Amino acid sequence: MLFEIADFFHADSYFDNEGAQEWSEIAEVLSSTNLQLQPSGQAGLSGQAIFDPKATNRILTEGAAEYGWRKISVPNPLRAFGTDWDAGKNAVLAEWQFSNYPFLWNNIIRSQVVARNEWTLTGMRSHPRALIVVTKSGCLPASQSTLYFEQGRAQMDSVLSALDLDIAIRLVGLTIPKYADSVKASWNTYSARTSRSITSGVERDFFVSWKERRKVGGHIAHIAPFA
Repeated sequence: MLFEIADFFHADSYFDNEGAQEWSEIAEVLSSTNLQLQPSGQAGLSGQAIFDPKATNRILTEGAAEYGWRKISVPNPLRAFGTDWDAGKNAVLAEWQFSNYPFLWNNIIRSQVVARNEWTLTGMRSHPRALIVVTKSGCLPASQSTLYFEQGRAQMDSVLSALDLDIAIRLVGLTIPKYADSVKASWNTYSARTSRSITSGVERDFFVSWKERRKVGGHIAHIAPFA
């Protein structure tokens, strides 16, 4: 997939130098990931194509694992902030952030704490120096309250300028070509809304139309299978 980035606390410098190899690996995983869609189950949107976070999460985890990235456990003092990061390697943590937007700050807080305290986490070579947060662009339709890149960037721009963090942060937004009129994607269906097991997954061509997004600007795509 295509993606865009926003850097905070000198993440551009870090990933151009010390973290160049780690970023190269994650960028390759992102680029080789196909768009994953599923039919919406929400009232008023039933059957419409929306971003599939479960399949995307699995693909990113498996792709990163091929480069030696592994889930990293959250240390006991921070278990109120979850059990693990989706991936980590050397001095870089990574999180696939496709859930509700408050979890963005959950990830920033716990990552900052381990960086400030210089805790070396099990499975990493040193204490974390950088965090990669992968989310989706606001142009991709999704479940309500799902974090999107433009929203995360706006929140981070407004808050992080007042803070002094010890960890470089790169926010990444998966996206599709702007104003494309068609897109190829995997169309995934599940046995139940909360199931993670795909009952059917087929590659399909989708028609794309666009409308203006009022919140945080930009445009949102309406994606529908070709007849």
